[in-house]
Amino acid sequence: MNKVNTPLDIKQGNYHKIYQLFFTHDKLSKPEIAQLLNLSLPTVVNNISGLESEGKIRVQGFNKSQGGRPATAYQLIDDAFIAIGVEIQQKRVKTLAVNLKGNVIAVEENMLAFADSDEYTVKLCRLINQFIDGLGYAERQILGIGISIQAITSKDGTAVLYGKVVPCERFNIERLQPYLTYPLMLYHDVKCAAKAELWQVKHIDNAIYVSISEHLGGAIILHNQIDLGKNGYSGALEHLQLSSTGKRCYCGRVGCMETYCSLDALLRSEDEINDFFQRLREQENTALERWHLFLDKLAQGLTHVYLLLERDIILGGEISEYLIAADLVLLKDKIKALAPFPLDNHFIRIAAVRKNASAIGAALPFVLNYLAWNEN
Repeated sequence: MNKVNTPLDIKQGNYHKIYQLFFTHDKLSKPEIAQLLNLSLPTVVNNISGLESEGKIRVQGFNKSQGGRPATAYQLIDDAFIAIGVEIQQKRVKTLAVNLKGNVIAVEENMLAFADSDEYTVKLCRLINQFIDGLGYAERQILGIGISIQAITSKDGTAVLYGKVVPCERFNIERLQPYLTYPLMLYHDVKCAAKAELWQVKHIDNAIYVSISEHLGGAIILHNQIDLGKNGYSGALEHLQLSSTGKRCYCGRVGCMETYCSLDALLRSEDEINDFFQRLREQENTALERWHLFLDKLAQGLTHVYLLLERDIILGGEISEYLIAADLVLLKDKIKALAPFPLDNHFIRIAAVRKNASAIGAALPFVLNYLAWNEN
């Protein structure tokens, strides 16, 4: 049975349609809105007044006249509401804010070594609150705080299921809530980065997101959504076993992809990533040798993943800031040499979001929820 829209439903629907229009247009006048949405001018006028009084849009000059008097133009206030993203690492914490268009408006990084203690929780929350206070927004303008952590989290975003890189299996939202007065969610760091990529590159559809930073991680993108799997473990390609011998992984097994294809595996203790890639670009023999060995193992692992799923591969993480086209060509050639059937040349690319991806992705669910609510 079809639902019959009441006058209130229609009124609210018009309000949301007009508001949504400002997310896809730089400036709009009342006559333009009426024409685009096939609404009466009085309906548009009433809704514009409401949006303006609520601080969601503002006057922004005039639009070009079609012969009469120039019409007043209105523009979205893209920071009418903001969301906070926090990336927890072993030794530091990154905190940032994004506006309603997903753009970063402020970012801060602090040294804070992770510890499974109340003292750490208090220090972490103090840093987050100080960051938010420094932004100068009212509490009602903060949509929520998303926290990215190097651990597999529950599907409802409230607790850590598995955390070995950062020993955080007792870390949960309940511990943070007494110190933070905003909605909170907890997310796996690589899935956050993949979320940021989905926001930036529309209609990815299906892909395998591979994050290569200090540690390796993956996320599966299905129908433009992050696939969490049955219990939240989907995409954990870092624990694919490439060898029955070799280094021991933090998971306790030997020969995991993590031990060959992370920056921890590529770099020596004395290396800085920018110095290594500078030597690589200068064709230094030692750097070249290590790079080829690294790509050999990466190709081996990605070939397994590609043969199983046959989806495009997106390379993200800290390494993505240093990759160039020649690196992709070399990696593709190595994968093609291992694959049993022909592959095209367009199955792998570098991520579009290369900086702050995990923290951005942690904040975005709150923006997405806000936008979804305003579509209804």
